[in-house]
Amino acid sequence: LANPWEVTWGPDQHLWITERTAFRVTRVNPVDGSRTVALTLDDVYSSVVQDGLLGLALHPDLLTGRGRDYVYLAYTYDADPGAGVTRRLRVGRYTYDSAGETLGSPQVVLDNLPAHDDHGGGRLIIGPDGKLYLSRGDQGSNFLANYCNPVRAQDLPTAAALAARDWSSYQGKILRLDLDGAIPADNPVSNGVRSHIYSYGFRNPQGLSFAATGRLYASEHGPSTDDEVDLIEAGKNY
Repeated sequence: LANPWEVTWGPDQHLWITERTAFRVTRVNPVDGSRTVALTLDDVYSSVVQDGLLGLALHPDLLTGRGRDYVYLAYTYDADPGAGVTRRLRVGRYTYDSAGETLGSPQVVLDNLPAHDDHGGGRLIIGPDGKLYLSRGDQGSNFLANYCNPVRAQDLPTAAALAARDWSSYQGKILRLDLDGAIPADNPVSNGVRSHIYSYGFRNPQGLSFAATGRLYASEHGPSTDDEVDLIEAGKNY
């Protein structure tokens, strides 16, 4: 596998894996190790260890016969049509064809999210509330090669920014989305604005997990020590 990033146990008793630098979604049968490529994306951009094809989340109704055989993916892409590179992150929804064992019919859920070459976050998970959660890192700001970039992990969007679909403040955040990318009506209000932001103030949260109680936990990387496991609560600043 080419830099496996997400490993998810599927309802088909297979492991669903994103290969970060090969831009593939690969299903692995743990009984015999056989592999099937469900999708190879052609619009992913990757140049460093923090970008490429990242998170994957399986719809709870996948393979239940309810007509919602959806798989959600998060990946970086180049939004600059010219010679330069402008990294952005996109969340897309794909439909799984169980007969052909392939993913197709891509739909953009949310795109033009800020992305950079470090601290990318990128974990996706669907909660018991039926919402899609996405982690975003602080893009390595104030660290190593990005030392001069300001940390925006505590920045919050204005109403005008949301109206313009300007997601530039969505750095160092955990986002909560409706499955079509809309802002949930019960998301927290921060600084007078209800946005996709569920909680904020993060460095690089790359793990998300719901406990049986419904509580959301995140694992977050420190610089070389001080890694954290956080209990994520709505509207809180970490």
